[in-house]
Amino acid sequence: MRSFFIAAAALCSIVSAAPAAIPDSLVPPPPGTALFRLQAKSTVTALNGQYVTLKTGATQYSLGTALASAAQFFYDQYPPTGTYSFRNSDDTRQLALQGPNGVLLNLIEVVNPSSSSIPGGQLMEWGTFTIEGSVLGVNDGSTLKNRTFVAVKQGTGYDVAFYDGVSNTTAAVTPITLSILKV
Repeated sequence: MRSFFIAAAALCSIVSAAPAAIPDSLVPPPPGTALFRLQAKSTVTALNGQYVTLKTGATQYSLGTALASAAQFFYDQYPPTGTYSFRNSDDTRQLALQGPNGVLLNLIEVVNPSSSSIPGGQLMEWGTFTIEGSVLGVNDGSTLKNRTFVAVKQGTGYDVAFYDGVSNTTAAVTPITLSILKV
């Protein structure tokens, strides 16, 4: 019986040592934080003006026409590189680029990204986004000059990806520019 009380006391001391509140890094941004939407600009009428959306239960971002379904982001800068992390809703959910090679990287949402969360056989990067004149770009050290965001035809809709601009791909891709619009 005495060992039970010792074990219970030890467990209580461990539990009470845990923080009672959620750390600031896991909560939505403070009130007043600027939020933004991403809107596609394209010479293709069907794509021009569509918003980057994230369907319920999905991790792949796609394009949609409804402003109400447009994902909202806030961002913060990584000073050593001058690049940005784009975050959806809270700072645990980030935009990332992922794919089996550098030809076509899907724009996805990832929770708490780290080098250990990259799936085997995949490339994944986050926090490499740039903002130039309210346009989203990528600076990950590549020397390729024709890289661009693209709309990738999927059934009756379009997913969003980042294309290297020079390699062959079997995907039906259409170049788009992603404009950053303040909510």
